Amino acid sequence: MLDQYGRKIEYMRISVTQKCNLKCIYCDPDGENCKDSKDDSLTPREFEKVVRSMVEAGIKKIRITGGEPLLRRDICEIIYRISEIDGIEDIGMTTNGIQLLKMAADLKAAGLHRLNISLDSLKPEKFKFITGGGDLKKTMAGIDRALSLGMTPVKINTVLIKGINDDEVDDLIELTRDRPIEVRFIELMPMGSFGEDNRDKIIHNDDLIATRPGLQYLERTDKGSPAVYYQMAGYTGKIGFISPMTHQFCSDCNRIRLTSDGKIRPCLGNNGEVDIREALDLKADNFNQIVRQIILDKPKGHHFGADFTSSRRMNMIGG
Repeated sequence: MLDQYGRKIEYMRISVTQKCNLKCIYCDPDGENCKDSKDDSLTPREFEKVVRSMVEAGIKKIRITGGEPLLRRDICEIIYRISEIDGIEDIGMTTNGIQLLKMAADLKAAGLHRLNISLDSLKPEKFKFITGGGDLKKTMAGIDRALSLGMTPVKINTVLIKGINDDEVDDLIELTRDRPIEVRFIELMPMGSFGEDNRDKIIHNDDLIATRPGLQYLERTDKGSPAVYYQMAGYTGKIGFISPMTHQFCSDCNRIRLTSDGKIRPCLGNNGEVDIREALDLKADNFNQIVRQIILDKPKGHHFGADFTSSRRMNMIGG
């Protein structure tokens, strides 16, 4: 389906929980929004109904996010229900990888195709600091397990923060030398108190590229992807740059988001969202009409800028 600006909306990101087992400094450093509390997340059947409606409107690709999606005991049921819907071509997941070693095989069996894994440092103590207590060994073991199961390419998401982990860029690039890994550097966004208060810590991806002449530009094959890809000569994997602050890619945006508590949010950097929870009781045709209208009304672009304040932290929207 096309939105009002002629963009073909084919990709949906679904946050299945706001809970997380880490406290990343740029997301929820105090951990208050990631604690175990009364969970008002949608059920597997409710997620399935929304996805079926979205498929009717043209959605083909799904990414499961959180919070930390592996905290849901029924995560494999959610994935299986979505994978059984005709029209779904790809299901991925974004995870911090802490529980991935023991769960990767079950996730694949349920229908999960690929993984994005958050990895902001290769140094154990720094990783622990950035994540608020994370164990680097567990995340690295999860990455190795995903590779061994053929869930490739494994994509590594790294949020760069000036003065904290920007000294590890080249070490992270080295992960792509011999393995089918895509390391993607993401500019810090003004979401949550850390991002809003530390705009001076944004690392511009253009500067990283300019100072690394060995990077070879790769022609884009997916205009809907926010990443621009490069590769080092002779390396197996790729290096991606996601630059929402310096290169607005809204004109090619093909995605829409569903939060765990039943809000459809058409744009990450726009506070507009529609609560569809009560509409879940409607007949399929009526519900489909609501979904189509939301997609049609997707805003032209994000509002990231000096005055933007997000109404939700990232764990409440979905990474």
